[in-house]
Amino acid sequence: MLVIIINFLSVLLSLLLLLSYFFYLVCRIFRNMDPEDAKFLRTDRRPGTLDVHPTLNAIVLNYELEVQILGDNENIIYGEKHSMKKIIELPMLNTRTDCHALARELLSQCDLIHPSRLAEVEQTIYYLKKRKNVQNTIKDINNVIKNSSETNGANINNLNEYIELLYEELPEKIKAASYILQLAKDPENLESLSKNETILSALARVLREDWKRSIVLSTNLIFTFFCFSTYSCFHHVILSYKIGSLCMEIIDYELRRYDDWKAVTEGGKPPSEPSLIRRTCPSSASMTEIHKSRIPEPVRPKSGHFGDIAKSGLEGSIYDDLSTSTDNLDDKKQLTEEEKIKRYRTLIRKQEQLLRVAFYLLLNIAENENVEEKMSKKNIIGLLAKALDRENEELLVLVVSFLKKLSVMNNNVYQMSELHVLEKLAKLLKSNNSDLIHLILKLLFNLSFDGELRAQMVSLGFLPKFVSLLTDDKQQETVMKLLYHLSYDNDVKTQFAYTDCVSLIFDMLELSVTEEVDQVMLALCINLSMNPQNAQLMVDNNGLQSLMTRAFRYQDALLMKMIRNISEHESLKPNFIEFVGDLAKAVIESKKEDFIIECLGVLSNLNLPDLDWAEIFKHFDMITWFKNVVKRNNVEPDFVLEIIVLLGTAAYDESCAQLICNSDLLQLLIELLKFHQEDDEIVLQIIYVFLVILAHESTVQYVINKTEAPAYLIDLLQDNNKNIRKVCNTCLNMIMDNSTSWAERIRIERFRHHNEQWLQMVDNHQFDEEEEQEKEIEPVFMNTGYISSNIVTSLADLDAMPKTPKKSEVLSTTENDYFERPETSLLQDFEIESLDGSI
Repeated sequence: MLVIIINFLSVLLSLLLLLSYFFYLVCRIFRNMDPEDAKFLRTDRRPGTLDVHPTLNAIVLNYELEVQILGDNENIIYGEKHSMKKIIELPMLNTRTDCHALARELLSQCDLIHPSRLAEVEQTIYYLKKRKNVQNTIKDINNVIKNSSETNGANINNLNEYIELLYEELPEKIKAASYILQLAKDPENLESLSKNETILSALARVLREDWKRSIVLSTNLIFTFFCFSTYSCFHHVILSYKIGSLCMEIIDYELRRYDDWKAVTEGGKPPSEPSLIRRTCPSSASMTEIHKSRIPEPVRPKSGHFGDIAKSGLEGSIYDDLSTSTDNLDDKKQLTEEEKIKRYRTLIRKQEQLLRVAFYLLLNIAENENVEEKMSKKNIIGLLAKALDRENEELLVLVVSFLKKLSVMNNNVYQMSELHVLEKLAKLLKSNNSDLIHLILKLLFNLSFDGELRAQMVSLGFLPKFVSLLTDDKQQETVMKLLYHLSYDNDVKTQFAYTDCVSLIFDMLELSVTEEVDQVMLALCINLSMNPQNAQLMVDNNGLQSLMTRAFRYQDALLMKMIRNISEHESLKPNFIEFVGDLAKAVIESKKEDFIIECLGVLSNLNLPDLDWAEIFKHFDMITWFKNVVKRNNVEPDFVLEIIVLLGTAAYDESCAQLICNSDLLQLLIELLKFHQEDDEIVLQIIYVFLVILAHESTVQYVINKTEAPAYLIDLLQDNNKNIRKVCNTCLNMIMDNSTSWAERIRIERFRHHNEQWLQMVDNHQFDEEEEQEKEIEPVFMNTGYISSNIVTSLADLDAMPKTPKKSEVLSTTENDYFERPETSLLQDFEIESLDGSI
């Protein structure tokens, strides 16, 4: 309510200002024209672009106001246009604000924004919601800077004096940098500072020349440019002076110096590691092409004269001997071991402050894709991976955030893999910092899209750690996605059985009292249920009963899909016998098609000899339901396929096969065969139904004599699908064993199909010789007696088919092909051409 009142008052104030400005324009117009000519006044407001306020939580609406004076016949006598801005403040905006609801409320209060721009307004509010709170960010980083007394009293009017101090000795430079930093922390000063080329050039020059001399100076200068980096509109300041490239050099140097300090403290020899930054070959550019901030300048005294400068060298330049550095473990006086360790810790603390500010600056300017690509080419990932060895948690949070941002690109992911980032993240996962753990998990989630990296995560022992984090509400969502990615690989699914993952997920399901369940969690369960060990854990302790109860209550298709996967395991199929009636009832009564498809899938997997499918079909009148569904015009092919698969499973029961024959379902299957002839899966499953029914003595004659199935099976011998040809050959062999007339016909058609090319050649040759003869003479090679009298192997010698063959056994049999069989059986299983309809 408070938000609505504030917005209403802001809108009212804007209207008053607009009316006053409108009155001013009208008065101005009437002063420049004859009042007698004016007849009408017309105003028009044309909304323009939406933008965000640089410092406030507010939306800036740009629009154009046009005022016109019309005379007779609506002729325009005078008109003016003015560009206007309207600031819509959102004072109550926070991290928990509903962007969509707030956008709708804003559109209802502001008539300058058309409702069609709802998505744009919502995106703008979302940006404001996620935008860094600059004051908090600067305040947070300011805690690491300890220049207390000298930073008080900075004044923008004394800016020239601060610039003069930048040309003095090192202490004066540090003092001037602290004053300028104090000014840059105020967002209102950034615009004026960004336009002052003198001070920016001086800051960039001092940083480029003296960054090795003092960590405090480097930190203050980089922090100043960091204040500019918090706003996108000031990024050009950093890019024009190449501060990003310089920051990478500083980070590289400090990381290598840390290794030297560490080696000296431990009594070893400092390692001579090469620079991590990839440098391009220098070109032969002239000095005029080099940015002026990169040209070394002499140290200018405060008076502005250069006559007193010593000719021996430039004090404070980058060419000074580094042994004189004040930030080093080495000192002219001898230090005890305790003093060395104390100085080492102090230097580490200062260095980590510098690294944090430098990395933060690079992260801010990396929002530009081109800048990010340049950083990647200069090996920013190598610097970040090196920084993962540090122990400062605030620095690690920033480094992991940067790596997470870079991990969306495949090239960067490959580089992280080469730098063994996963091994370093495995150590950091032991941290007690929840924010750091959260960022590491998000980075690992981005990396888990790569199959090789997923395998490395499992080998490094990430899986038990992920499962242990499932109980943490803050990490649960990301961990669930990670586990889902790991469950892609079949080898990893088995390892889930040795963790508490399945039991934890089942506890979450039981604690969920609403219909809405985490979809990622269900997807993870679906993947895990494909493994027999995980499926057994799901069924144990009355788990199947709980799953069935919840699935039927909410008719959850995803949950039933998981149950369907469980039903595919042979050892677990008997557990489903008590639920067959509930599944059949759900198929008949449910209105959700996805849920019905999964229930049909579960029933299709239950090829158990103890099930009386005929009684189930009669009790629930499933035959009538099948017919009604299949005859609908809008039924999906997947729905039809599941029904056909269920018929194939139920037909194993001989009494159910008789029921199917007596209900004319076979004729309906033949119609489906015609309609879905391009869908190989549907065609294969229909043929399999014929195969199962042909295996029963009580139904084989019905298929042969009262349906057109044999003719269509002969047709399908020419199908391009190898599996379809296999099952067709098996069915035709069974028909030949039970019908003499069809046996002779099948031999002829197989002969025709196998010799199709040769027969076509003979037909063409014969047509050329007798094209003038009107009488059609049957060629000698079509003589049926000749064909039947030259059979090498009789059908009686064929192996007897099992009464109820399994689907897997039928599809795994070798194809009856002429080129794959011995010469002793040339004519019994040929692939033949389709019939032309007559028998």
